[in-house]
Amino acid sequence: MTMQYLKYGNDVISCKLPPNWQTRVLKHKEPEPLSLKEALLNSLKTPIHEKPFADWLRQCKDILLIVPDITRYAGIERILPILYEKFFKNTNIKIIFALGNHRKQTEEEKKDILSSFIYEKIPSFDHDCFEKNSLTSIGWTSSGLEIILNSSLIRADAAIVTGSINFHYLAGFGGGRKAIFPGIAGYETILGIHKKVFNKDRPGKHELAKSGVLEGNPMHEEIMEGISLMKTPMFLINTVLDDKKNLLNIFSGNIQTAHASGCKWFMDHFGCGIEEKGDVVIVSAGGFPKDINFIQAHKAIEHAMGAVKDNGTLIVTGRCGDGLGNADFLRWFEYQTIEEMEYHVRKSDKVYAQTAYSTRIKANRCNIILVSDLEDEVVKKMGLIPKKTIEEAIDSTDNGREQQCYVIPDGSNTLMC
Repeated sequence: MTMQYLKYGNDVISCKLPPNWQTRVLKHKEPEPLSLKEALLNSLKTPIHEKPFADWLRQCKDILLIVPDITRYAGIERILPILYEKFFKNTNIKIIFALGNHRKQTEEEKKDILSSFIYEKIPSFDHDCFEKNSLTSIGWTSSGLEIILNSSLIRADAAIVTGSINFHYLAGFGGGRKAIFPGIAGYETILGIHKKVFNKDRPGKHELAKSGVLEGNPMHEEIMEGISLMKTPMFLINTVLDDKKNLLNIFSGNIQTAHASGCKWFMDHFGCGIEEKGDVVIVSAGGFPKDINFIQAHKAIEHAMGAVKDNGTLIVTGRCGDGLGNADFLRWFEYQTIEEMEYHVRKSDKVYAQTAYSTRIKANRCNIILVSDLEDEVVKKMGLIPKKTIEEAIDSTDNGREQQCYVIPDGSNTLMC
């Protein structure tokens, strides 16, 4: 038998795979870390489809700097002090946290994101998607969605947009333009953008509203159409970071083309292609914090689906020590049919409802065995098969015949395509 080792919570678990399984381990590339200061300054000197950053800044008097909130780490506390010393000392600039419809942040959280130095030097504030007095409508997209944004962006001479690229199971990739939508958009605009992931003329989720896809992705395209309505000049600074917060790359410049270039690089390094789908796929979410709860572990399930055959078996290891990730999550599985569930998810303003719906779609396509600390009844209610150990999961799957098996050790960061 072939021995495999998988991260699980704060531990590493091992398992032996049957000799009748043809096993292959699938891993993403591991780019070498870069010097952050050197990479940042080089990127700003030669940005993608934009003037060098220093020249771009000269045309701006009042600048809005858009940064992610506490849920989206992008290395901002290391980047901003460099930018301040090199470019911002004599610039009129303020910072907005792109909360979307997330909760307000504490002052300590703001300080952690920006660094104590920048927190004291540059005024900052949270976006509030419900505060109508701080929002402005700039028009409608061709689908009829009203584009409502924080008024500070409209009033600014220019905006610097920051973020970090990763896979996103609805918009294709995170980072870049998502700092605008949903980051600093009004509540109704946020809802409308998320609802674009559904088919317009028939039931179901749009087939291109998924991880790793920009072209044809209805959520991404709605966001980009919304951005095309904006008159405020924007300069993008997108990082790519590993799990240890090392910088792997920086893409700066035009908000559309620089982001697209970064997404292509990310896909080239963290996408993994196979010629034939497997009968059995074993995927680890990658350990803590990637498997802290089910909503986080779902990313690994999403990324592994491209490797498993229809009606095949996906074995997922994710400890989920903090439970599901939202107290309201399980109630979405109370609907008797997926059609009834979809009807209510389309009306919901909860992004985790999309995760529940996505989970149910996947469970209908293949057998998903979840090795976790969750109660068996909770796992069953989601349409998944509970097992307490990886050995139990493998034993229940081994039929004694030859099967193609793939093992994905870092499912949260590896997209099967």
